[in-house]
Amino acid sequence: MNKRMQIMMGVLLLVIGVVITSIPLAMVVPKVQETAAYSLFDRLGLAGGYEQELKTGEYMTIVDEKSGRVVDKTARVVYVGDEVINESNRQYRVTRVRGNMAYSRMIGKASDITWKEEWGTVPADTGVEAAVGLGTTQIGIYHTHSDESYVPTDGVEAKSAMGGIFDVGTALASVLKSKGVSVIDDKTPHEPHDANAYHRSRKTAVKLMQKRPLALLDIHRDGVPDPSFYNKNVEGKKVTQVRLVVGRQNPNMATNLAFAKTVKAYMDKYKPGLIKGIYMGRGDYNQDLSPRALLLEVGTHTNDKYRAEKGASIFADAFPSILKITPAGVPGGGPGKTSPFGLSGREAGSAWKTIGWLIGIVLIGGAAFLFISTGSIKGIRSKVGELGKTEFASLFGLRKTNRKRSPKRNKQD
Repeated sequence: MNKRMQIMMGVLLLVIGVVITSIPLAMVVPKVQETAAYSLFDRLGLAGGYEQELKTGEYMTIVDEKSGRVVDKTARVVYVGDEVINESNRQYRVTRVRGNMAYSRMIGKASDITWKEEWGTVPADTGVEAAVGLGTTQIGIYHTHSDESYVPTDGVEAKSAMGGIFDVGTALASVLKSKGVSVIDDKTPHEPHDANAYHRSRKTAVKLMQKRPLALLDIHRDGVPDPSFYNKNVEGKKVTQVRLVVGRQNPNMATNLAFAKTVKAYMDKYKPGLIKGIYMGRGDYNQDLSPRALLLEVGTHTNDKYRAEKGASIFADAFPSILKITPAGVPGGGPGKTSPFGLSGREAGSAWKTIGWLIGIVLIGGAAFLFISTGSIKGIRSKVGELGKTEFASLFGLRKTNRKRSPKRNKQD
């Protein structure tokens, strides 16, 4: 086989490989991310790089750079580019950080966090994949910072390997189970509470993802010292609010954010006041493992733990409706509308973006191969042009010749 044929076969195999790998990848994006992404992120040491927090009691204040009005407070390290969607759905982007102050610019209102009429159906048509009596784990819960506690109730801000945050996770799981949802609430500790905690909890998250849950929740509490910052009355109960956190440095960011927005929009309608907002922080937070992975911050260390448990319970009461989870044996349950690959419109779009990036990488790799083979861009053009004029032209020319010969054969017959 001459060099020209080798190049042609390489291009054909490249195209075939992209097609073959893209279709099943669209159907099993979460599984691919569970295995391949785990190996990539951990071997490169990228997990847990930016997901840093300040010492308990220390916090950062995010203000509007024009008005000076407080936009948010958080005990996590704030980076330029981080974004906040507040309770009223106004969206801000951090433009500069000075000490414990972060300055942000309002970039508009998150208009896609809106109530949709179809969500009033039973089960709610939120556009999220349905699960009808699968008999498998539908929601996975774990705790990266397993020492986090609530001072008024637990007596201390942190209890190694047995933090009060476990009780909040239990309250969340108990309500879900009472509604017929299959849940695994993993209590694996991940001490010490440092920048590598997410690296250690990644093993727990991967283990949970082997059960193929519809959603993966990492339960935390904040470290802002003011208890009133999270205190709220919801449904006539004294609770702490819940903040949704999305890592903006993972391939699922668009899908995770779309899911977080759906959660907030649904909760704003049925559990008004419960969701503190959505924080898009620099980091991964292990959310590359699932298109529906969220980090929940339930109150802060100065809140009463029982208020946090009530807030988590109210969240759990509505959460199955967002996922359209219907227990086995419940009449009227149905899968609702999903995309061909079992993802919502937003999620499917993100999945195809991921595939687009992969295809782009493969094509760039193919171009690099041709560059190495030919030694110049001009050589690449020459080879591609040569293939088009000779090999492919000959192929189509052969087909035309065969078509012309067919009638003659018929006449002879």
